[in-house]
Amino acid sequence: MPAKIGSISSPGGSFDYLRNSAAFVLLVAVCLILLALLFSQIGLPLFVIEIVGLLLACIIVPARWPYGAVVVLSIASVMPRLSVEIGGWNVRPEHCATFLVLVVLLIRCTLHENLRAKLTFADLAVLAYTAWNYVSSLWMSPDPRSTLRWALLNNLVVLPYFLIRFLVTDERILRWVFRAYLVVGIAECAFALAAFASRQILGTSFGTEIDQYAGGLGGVYGTQYEPNLLGSFAGCTSIILLVFYFLSPRKSHWLIGGAIISVAALIVSLSRAAFLAFALALIILAFVGARAGLVSLRKLLTLGLILAFFIAPIAVTGGRNLLSRFATLSVEGFESDAEAVARLTALTAAFEDIAQHPLVGNGTASFQLLADAKQLPILGDRPWVGNSPIRILHDTGAIGLLLIGVVAVAIGRSVRQVMVAQGREREIVFALTSGCLVYAIAFMSTEGTMLSFFWVHIGLLASACSVARTATT
Repeated sequence: MPAKIGSISSPGGSFDYLRNSAAFVLLVAVCLILLALLFSQIGLPLFVIEIVGLLLACIIVPARWPYGAVVVLSIASVMPRLSVEIGGWNVRPEHCATFLVLVVLLIRCTLHENLRAKLTFADLAVLAYTAWNYVSSLWMSPDPRSTLRWALLNNLVVLPYFLIRFLVTDERILRWVFRAYLVVGIAECAFALAAFASRQILGTSFGTEIDQYAGGLGGVYGTQYEPNLLGSFAGCTSIILLVFYFLSPRKSHWLIGGAIISVAALIVSLSRAAFLAFALALIILAFVGARAGLVSLRKLLTLGLILAFFIAPIAVTGGRNLLSRFATLSVEGFESDAEAVARLTALTAAFEDIAQHPLVGNGTASFQLLADAKQLPILGDRPWVGNSPIRILHDTGAIGLLLIGVVAVAIGRSVRQVMVAQGREREIVFALTSGCLVYAIAFMSTEGTMLSFFWVHIGLLASACSVARTATT
């Protein structure tokens, strides 16, 4: 594959439409910063914000179909921290956005609009994995009523994958949607930096987790569910932007600007797993790029100097705290790191449950039912398994883990086919695949497959592979 990547970039092409997004990204970032400061000062009730967001989504989705639908799914996917309890259900923006887009899609299909996307083997594997959650939740669960409910919520989380597959069906839509996806990513990272700056300067607490880590350290989560997930998302966004920076034949200032914002957001999240995932992915991609002749020494030096200059203020504060978190992993400090000890304790307890039902699993999100909070108080009120493969194995057994493996292999083969065949839009395919590398590493200690931002990314990658193969044939 590396030998084929050498001709991935070409003058013009995908970079022309990406370069024109700089002003829009800056505008969105400034608006988010101002809104964050405003809401933190006036104390606007959360339900008011959510109602306004829902009304805007109801207007955008049908009025700008299919672009508005994918934008709403992308925006909602990075806001899992917001939630409302309705009838015992913890409803998040991603659930509402998925339901809204699905309803509009069904109405349009009823009005004789044909779905042009064809299901691939990867799509069928995702469908089988989603269905298997119901089987394991009903069959082996200690409380089928609860696990079936969580399986349904997990279904809503995975559904954006299929919605994007149905909506992103040609090159024009793919390019526009990918641009919007990057804008959403940079805007989320800008919001996180606004939360960090406001915390340092004004002492506010929005978007930050106070005293989450040992030593009184608090990471930034922005609108993500927790700082670790913000770190994973920011690391993925950074890698995508950096890949395009090295592939672009021209100077791409907005790509550098977006990379600065996203790397800074990664640092202030204080996520060790995400930072290590970003660093390892960067090393792997640098090796691949060097072999393919894509890593220019001039661009590398320019990027290094710019990042060092602009991220220095963040490194002085958030970077120092991040180093302190790594210091607790030493032999002397490990026992004082409550988060690391809790993760190991959760994994040990999870393996005991897996041994009981290794093939079928114990049901979706069943660990919080099986873990004894009295015997293991370090796990907290809602015990959770942070490692994605172990969590999947615990909930859905070896069958569920095998199905997820089939999804990864099938999408990986599609990516390889696009790269080897020099398919069109291969830049987007390569960039999204590079982002997946960050998730694959970070999710070893930070579970993110039960939130929709991961499935939006995978759905966009699968659609990009499909579009690229169709354009080649």
